[in-house]
Amino acid sequence: MTLKKLLLTTLAIVLMTAGAPHLASAHSLWINITDHQPAFHPKFGAQTKAYTGWGHRQPVQDFLSVDTLLDYSLVDPFGKKAQITPSEAAGFLAADIRIKQPGHYLVSVIRKPGFYTMYEEDGAIRHRTGPKTGLSNIILSNHFEQYAKSLISVGDAKGDAYKTPVGHRLEIIPLENPATLKGHGGDMLPVQILFNGKPARYVQVLATYSGFSTADDYAFATVANGQGIAHIRLLHWGNWLIKANLKTPPSEDMKELCDGMNYTATLTLEIP
Repeated sequence: MTLKKLLLTTLAIVLMTAGAPHLASAHSLWINITDHQPAFHPKFGAQTKAYTGWGHRQPVQDFLSVDTLLDYSLVDPFGKKAQITPSEAAGFLAADIRIKQPGHYLVSVIRKPGFYTMYEEDGAIRHRTGPKTGLSNIILSNHFEQYAKSLISVGDAKGDAYKTPVGHRLEIIPLENPATLKGHGGDMLPVQILFNGKPARYVQVLATYSGFSTADDYAFATVANGQGIAHIRLLHWGNWLIKANLKTPPSEDMKELCDGMNYTATLTLEIP
């Protein structure tokens, strides 16, 4: 690698880490829930609200439109999926979640996959929300997929539906009921990272809680073991965001389109 290419690559990484507004592919996707553990009333059921987080600042930064999504749904304790129709009025894809039975529910959001390419042309760094096809002086080019889940435990939720996979290509599975743990720093939440339904070994796992930082900072970092399992120390009570990122070389059919594959999954939940 030439010195010039090295400097350009370093600059690209700095820009992506800093979260430059136009680098949409570097944004994180997550789900905000106003009440992760709503009370259940026999006559009225339970209600909460969901809206998307998008960007590098919590709880929200940028806007998403519904046509950028492949899926926005609610998965009930029996694995049945119901599509959610969010409102675009405020830009955060807000949705009322009305639930008629107690139990563990999962909100699922999948963003449409895409490409992000950075390259040099006429002495300037340029950006393309597309593959590297037809371009030269490529600095980086990634295919990205983004998945988000959120756990809602309604009333006196029984069973272990909270750890049922919803089928995301990259997915974070809580292995213990978060409602039974405490955010005093002594409890650990075990999670398993799955990639194509199998344990994702040695993937970095980041976690943070509401109030730790409004920027793209995380309170806890660890690495999944050989079974794809990571243990997150619960340093605080409240809403938590867990994130896993997996990068792989391009598949054979993607080699002409990008230099790497980037998969991101997030899980939001509440710790009492």
